[in-house]
Amino acid sequence: MKWRSLIQGEEVALPAMLDARERRAYIQMRLIEEYKTALVSFTLNIAGPIKVFGLSRSAFEEGLQLIRIRCREYGIPIVHEYVLRENTGWEAFLSVDAGPEFVKRILTDLEDEHSLGRLFDIDIIRRDLSKVSRKELGRQERRCLICGGPAFVCAGRRLHTVEALQERTVQIMWDYFAFRYADDTAMTACRALLYEVMATPKPGLVDRAGTGAHEDMDIFTFETSALALLPYFRRFVSYGIEKAHLEPEALLAGIRSVGREADLAMLRATGGINTHKGAIFSVGILCVALGWLYGTGRPWEAESLSDTARRIACDVMRELRGLSASGEEKRRLTHGERLYLEHGTGGIRLEAARGFPTLFESALPALEDLLGRGFSLNDAGILTLMKILAETEDTSLISRCGYDRAGYYREKAGRLWETFKDAQPGDPAYLEALEEMDREMVRDHASPGGSADLLAMTYFLHFLRTGQVPSRIS
Repeated sequence: MKWRSLIQGEEVALPAMLDARERRAYIQMRLIEEYKTALVSFTLNIAGPIKVFGLSRSAFEEGLQLIRIRCREYGIPIVHEYVLRENTGWEAFLSVDAGPEFVKRILTDLEDEHSLGRLFDIDIIRRDLSKVSRKELGRQERRCLICGGPAFVCAGRRLHTVEALQERTVQIMWDYFAFRYADDTAMTACRALLYEVMATPKPGLVDRAGTGAHEDMDIFTFETSALALLPYFRRFVSYGIEKAHLEPEALLAGIRSVGREADLAMLRATGGINTHKGAIFSVGILCVALGWLYGTGRPWEAESLSDTARRIACDVMRELRGLSASGEEKRRLTHGERLYLEHGTGGIRLEAARGFPTLFESALPALEDLLGRGFSLNDAGILTLMKILAETEDTSLISRCGYDRAGYYREKAGRLWETFKDAQPGDPAYLEALEEMDREMVRDHASPGGSADLLAMTYFLHFLRTGQVPSRIS
């Protein structure tokens, strides 16, 4: 990580900083006079002339939210809140109706225990304008960011350079937000897998109504599998962040071992049943791509995420084209590899190598259009599944019912999509049509697992784009 590139902002001269200090004291006095309560005064400890930059904004907002949460947790009313966002450093002032010593104690815990706490400067000011000190509470003085010694000693003797303090500050912020991004993204991926299996009815697939064309798995098998994959999706995102200094084309080799470990974790959790092997590959590539974009400082957009995924997966089709096997060797190939040799079907590998065009150009726009017209997540999902199935060669479906029969179901899904894409939310006709198709596919032992994976990916990107995961699917 090139930490200097993360501190980009306006430099503040010493006179402006002195003016800001006087302004802060004036605001503190006026708020105490007006509200007649103790006052929480919050800012960040940032060395150097640049006080406001991308990570510092995020750290400030995080700290302010943590203060609010801590006050709510301990039943401390916030009577008034005033936030000042200037280039001399962002500041927050909260008038709180509680004893200042008590408030200092719980917010000192925040400074001492939270990952960002060493950067927080939280003063508690009494009505007589005196500050509650750590010493009064029997707490240790603040520790140096670099050596861990008393901060006032290091600062007074200037034992560390401004550059060293800046680098450590950025590292603390970066580590915290990168870990949280990986964690949040992985949890959203797992939620998407759960929303996919919950969507009902899905022809041939496990859903809330039954096990579809499967006899060895049910909805609980999928739930167990999704939870087992959480740490591996997190590792995929983290790998992308850590390797942001490389080009995406160099990342595939490094994530293969994580993918194999994820496969084993899935099989252990399900007793040997393959529930999410395809999703590990496809969702895993998306997670790596999201991490890589985050690590390069770019928010994801459909075009950039598709291109990054394409670059990561660029070699997978070359590997398929290099296959040649017969007899015993052929029996050891995956379903997708055998189908490529027999029919030239690329399946999810081809989707990945092209940057998941079905996902970005068809499925996600279809889902979001349906949601915008008032469809529930459930009904928007099951209709979007028909569009996905109509536009992809689903190798899971082909392997279960044969190439020609899979083509029949592709055509049928396309007709259903064209018939019901403009339907009204809750129209029983599309539910009845999908239930009839489900019965037909169950009789054929046909299950479009690859299309289900693409539906999960569609939910995943929708949740990431909106920043929200609803509490229920319907």
